[in-house]
Amino acid sequence: MKEFVKELEKIGTKRLYKKGNIIFYEQDRAKSFFLLLRGAVRVYKSPSLSKEITLHLFKPLSFIAEMPAFKQGLYPASAICEEDSELLCLEFEDFKRLCLNNADFSLLMITSLFEKIRILERELNQNQVSLKQRFIIYVLENEARLNNLSQRQIATELNARAESLSRIIKALKAEKAITTNKGKIKLVSKPILQALLG
Repeated sequence: MKEFVKELEKIGTKRLYKKGNIIFYEQDRAKSFFLLLRGAVRVYKSPSLSKEITLHLFKPLSFIAEMPAFKQGLYPASAICEEDSELLCLEFEDFKRLCLNNADFSLLMITSLFEKIRILERELNQNQVSLKQRFIIYVLENEARLNNLSQRQIATELNARAESLSRIIKALKAEKAITTNKGKIKLVSKPILQALLG
């Protein structure tokens, strides 16, 4: 992907967003899609005013919302910056011309869409396991980020209630698998966590 960024920068516009800034809202017209260059973006749905369902947390370098832009439809979800972020905003018509002139960009788009299918499959599989198992998988896969994540952020990413997650954290601390310091989670024993996954 890195080798394509320079070409994409020629047709796109770089935008800086602060943590908490909304990139787009669910049901807005999808005229553009985005390439996340730096930071983290959470895509979520809001079935009610009091509930959000996290669909995915994107990290660099990832395309965001290419499918609705391709279909020239509506964004099916909202996107918010979870940290200060830099995105490249791409108009689909400009990208389409680039694809027609260079087949490598068409393959890049296909690869990105396959990645979205993989994300969907993983989310479906995770919804079939307990919150405890989802939490263990999450901390093992995101160990490098744990110092920067609050327990509330983790609960949001796992679509869990903070109280439910708190009980699991307490139990895993009792098993000496994790510890916490100022609300941040630290792994103590990966073997114990892996054993708990079965």
